Amino acid sequence: MLILRRFYSVRVRTRRQVVERYSSEFPEKLLSKKQKIPSHMYVANAEIAKEIDSCIDPHVRESKCDTIMELNPGVGHFTRHLLDREKQFRKIILLESMEHFMPRLHELHALYPERVKVHHADFVTLWKLAYMDKMDNGSRVAELLNDVPQRAFGEDANMLVFGAVGSYTFFKHLINSIIFQTSLYNLGRCEMILAVPPPIYIHLTCQNDIGYLLYRSTSVLFQILFEHRFIAKVPREHFLPHQADYNVGKSSKLGKVRSINPEYLYLVKFVPRRNLHELCPPDDLTALWFFIKQNFVSRRNRIIPNVEKWVPGCGPRLIINQYASESITPTYPDESVKKLPPYSRQSTNISTRDYYPGINIYTQFGDLRPSQVLTLFTQFRQWPEYQESSFLASLENALLKLETVNDEQSLDDSINLNEEDDISHDSVDEIDEMPPKVK
Repeated sequence: MLILRRFYSVRVRTRRQVVERYSSEFPEKLLSKKQKIPSHMYVANAEIAKEIDSCIDPHVRESKCDTIMELNPGVGHFTRHLLDREKQFRKIILLESMEHFMPRLHELHALYPERVKVHHADFVTLWKLAYMDKMDNGSRVAELLNDVPQRAFGEDANMLVFGAVGSYTFFKHLINSIIFQTSLYNLGRCEMILAVPPPIYIHLTCQNDIGYLLYRSTSVLFQILFEHRFIAKVPREHFLPHQADYNVGKSSKLGKVRSINPEYLYLVKFVPRRNLHELCPPDDLTALWFFIKQNFVSRRNRIIPNVEKWVPGCGPRLIINQYASESITPTYPDESVKKLPPYSRQSTNISTRDYYPGINIYTQFGDLRPSQVLTLFTQFRQWPEYQESSFLASLENALLKLETVNDEQSLDDSINLNEEDDISHDSVDEIDEMPPKVK
């Protein structure tokens, strides 16, 4: 009992210290209770804002964007550094989800009426607005992004986004925005610098040899669609709400990943590939998405038997490959591989001629790195039997079902694409914390 009392008193003092330090600026909602992985996070003090600004300075300077969007600026600790970059950022868009901070942000708009734009909106749940627009043919997303400059996808990035995001669903929406050419990436290739929980970043950028539980269809799609770069680790304690302690249980499938740097957030940068539409034409993006989703449903799916369901007898073409494979090189040659988070892959270029060596009837989809998956799809797409294959009929049926989907998770559920041991489903609480299901 004495031990329990001591533990309780330490927690009370710690919580009291948090309230005493931040209560003058932040609402009780962000101070009173710790969360495992909150979807929205706030830069809590000026010290960490200065540290972040220093870390991302070279990456911001090399950006050609003159518009930046800050997600949940809160009291504006980081916003002050954006205001100091007057020569680069002619427009600063502040999207705040909590009403508590709006008066202070409106004061910034009053001081800089032409430069600072303020919206009371939740960018992290942009997928909800997109769905509502789809249901009633509305223009909520267009109105929210009204201040964002529009550029062709192959041009320079149209905007830089900064924030701290812990929502796995948010990243799935970014992927779907590119695939279905809607929402945010319909306006251009905006680049992002975000602070994210380690498990989410590791999942998105992991190597295929980590195991199928983590290397899933979302990992493959993200690495095909985006260039990514790890910048630095920043202390999690300087973000609100504070993070609850994580205890690795015996039944935890992702324990080894969840135990990596829980006291930090990863500061990362990513942007859609400029040559994406050269690698995969826009009209084929949905087919690529469906091809990857279908074939990564089971971690034991073998390549040749699966593809032969659509094109019977195609196995010998894959086994006897007469084409030379192109080499894959790092996207950022100056990036140190030793400094990358465990299990994550260095960003590389993506090729449609990155053939898997020695493919046979036992080769599984999980054996392929993302570039090799794209190469396999490109081969499949170019076969003369493709146009008459059952693949296109299955794709058409899947797209029809998407018309009634009401969120990013149901997008997979509605077309029976739940992956075996899918981390976005049964184990979602270990990657993206969600309320428990009511039995």
